[in-house]
Amino acid sequence: MNRRLHLAVVVAISVSAAQMPVHAQIARADSLLNAGALQRAESTYYSAAHARPHDPVARLALGRYLVSRGAPRVGMTLLEEALQFGGNPSAIDAELAPVYLTLGEYHKLSALKASPLSNAERERARWLVARSTKLLAPDSTATVTYHKATDGASLGRVSLRVNGKTIDATISAHEQGIVISDTVSVTKRLHVFKSGTGAGASPSSGVPAVADSIGFGRVSLADYPVTIRSMGSKQQATIGLDVFARFAPTFDPAADRITLHVAGKVARAQNADELPTLFTHDDVRVLRAGSWVSIGLPEIQRMLMSRRWTFDARRGQLTIER
Repeated sequence: MNRRLHLAVVVAISVSAAQMPVHAQIARADSLLNAGALQRAESTYYSAAHARPHDPVARLALGRYLVSRGAPRVGMTLLEEALQFGGNPSAIDAELAPVYLTLGEYHKLSALKASPLSNAERERARWLVARSTKLLAPDSTATVTYHKATDGASLGRVSLRVNGKTIDATISAHEQGIVISDTVSVTKRLHVFKSGTGAGASPSSGVPAVADSIGFGRVSLADYPVTIRSMGSKQQATIGLDVFARFAPTFDPAADRITLHVAGKVARAQNADELPTLFTHDDVRVLRAGSWVSIGLPEIQRMLMSRRWTFDARRGQLTIER
């Protein structure tokens, strides 16, 4: 939507929004989003926050929406404001925790008062405060060899260097972060945190850990948080699409290559299908023919296996070249 037009729509809706209870307006925005009416939903979220700038419910809803659309840092600020304006700490901290982890805001993560973290996850956050995750990349772009998926359940496979040891990782839209199988020997080289159970812990959630280095191609991440978990089908690791998303990755299945853009910006492709995206806790969805569908839908998978495509998180879209 044109910026001026979008602002005009927000202002117009804000006039009527002032007369509507905020919970009703957010429920309407959620309903519009679920129905695939993306622009109307976005305008409604913004208008609620504009009409009630100190309302924590409106701030929380807009922040959560922006995180799901690939703008975690802006969304984080709105979530923090919702907390400052008297929002429910448990609900807001549950939204903030994964955002802080993704953005490397470990001091803020460790200081959450209504933290959803387990004791082990909290200890890991404190450990990382003194170190911080660092990105090492010699050039503005980097290429990574990958193998396109053949199982219909993933986005392909890539070699991952963990503390200098190469393992095979499945690229997944259903996982967040990097998960390493507890049967892989490299887990013995990780910093592992097992300081009890506490809130948010469960046997299936895995064991929090930190790798001294994670590498793919010529890109490395120092002091990077990972999870150790039991995995089936002889899998060694999974890497969530969210890990690559910060690099606006372009996947080229014909060349078996991923191009990473270190600044996270990529030029807009010509002659391409642009599908809006939505992050959920266990999937990446795309807006297709007016409905949100999983990126794992066979129809979408067929396009991703045969055409160049870019996950452009900053624009909140999947670009599939024709």
